Amino acid sequence: MESEKYQKVAIVTGANGGVGYGICQHLLETERESLTLVMACRNPSRAAYAKERLLLEFPFANIDIELVDVGSVQSVMSFSSAITNKYPHINYLFCNAGILNTLGINWKLIFYLLFTDPVGLIERSDATIQPVGEMNEDGMGKVFACNVFGHYVMTRELEKLLANSGDGRVIWTSSITADSKSFNIDDWQGVQSIEPYESSKWACDILSIALSERFVKEESHISSFTTSPGVVATEIGNLPRWVINARTLAHYLFRVLGVASQTITSYNGAVADVYAALQPLNKMSFLCRYGALCSRWGTTYVRASPIPYDRTTAEKLIEKCELAYQAFKSNLSTAPAN
Repeated sequence: MESEKYQKVAIVTGANGGVGYGICQHLLETERESLTLVMACRNPSRAAYAKERLLLEFPFANIDIELVDVGSVQSVMSFSSAITNKYPHINYLFCNAGILNTLGINWKLIFYLLFTDPVGLIERSDATIQPVGEMNEDGMGKVFACNVFGHYVMTRELEKLLANSGDGRVIWTSSITADSKSFNIDDWQGVQSIEPYESSKWACDILSIALSERFVKEESHISSFTTSPGVVATEIGNLPRWVINARTLAHYLFRVLGVASQTITSYNGAVADVYAALQPLNKMSFLCRYGALCSRWGTTYVRASPIPYDRTTAEKLIEKCELAYQAFKSNLSTAPAN
C-alpha cells in the first residue's frame, strides 16, 4: 500500500488578519495540498471568518484553527500542549502576532519629519505616542510579552517537533522600525521605554540570532530567521480610519516615487516571511533581516540586510527570557487544577 503523503505543518500566529493572513495565502499558493496550515489566533470568530475566506480561495487546503493569546504564558503553554498532542512535527513556526498600542499622534514630530525626513516619516511608528509602563496579567511588559516572550515560550515548547521535521524554521516578523537605540537590556521588557514597539522588534532580531547560534551548536536541525514586511497599511496601532486612509494614499505616492519599503498590502508584506521559510538553508544567513520590498509598480522582492549584532546583549536577553520561561513553567506545573 502506498504510504500516506508527507504533510508539512506550518503554524502562523496572528493568522486571521494583516501580515499573518498574507503568510497563509502565500503558503497555500506554494505548498498547496502538501501543507497543513495551523491558524493560531486569539479571536475565534475572526479566525473562523479568515478560514472561510482562505477556503474560498484555496478549496482543497488543509486548515486548522488553534486558539492562543501569545500575550499570556498560560495560553501559549496550553496551545503548545495541544499542538504536541496533535502533530508529529512542525516545519514552519511563524512568530507573527504583535501589538502596537498608541495613545494618539505625535503631531510635533510629524510636522518636523515632514520637512526634514519625509521618507522616514512614512516608515516610522514613533510618530505615534505609545503608552509607557503597560504590564500584562503575567506581570511582564505588555508589548514585549506579546511580540517577543510569548513566541519565545512557544518556540521552546515546540522545539522537539521543529527538530522532528529535519529542517524546522522559526520566522520572526520584525520591522524596519526595529532600533537598537530603543532597546535597553536593563529594561529588556521595554516597560520604561517610550518606544516599546521598536524595542520589542529589536529584541526579536537579536533573540532570533541568539537562538540560531544555539540551534547550530546543538545540531538540532532548527534555524531561526527574522524578517520585515516593509510598510504595510494595516490597522495595527488602533489609529483613526481617516489617518489610515491618508497614510495609505501617502504610501502609494512614495512607492511611485521609488521608495521600495512601501509594500502597502499584507500580501506583499508577507513575501519575506515565506521566503525565509522556503529558501534553501545554504542561501540563508541568520545574521540578516530579510525585508519585503516593492518596485514602484508593485512587484515584490526580498533583500537581506545585515543586523548590527551585539552578542553580549543578545546572550543576556536570551538568558533573561530563559529564566522567565523556566519560572513560569515551574509555577504553572505546581499550580492547583481548577
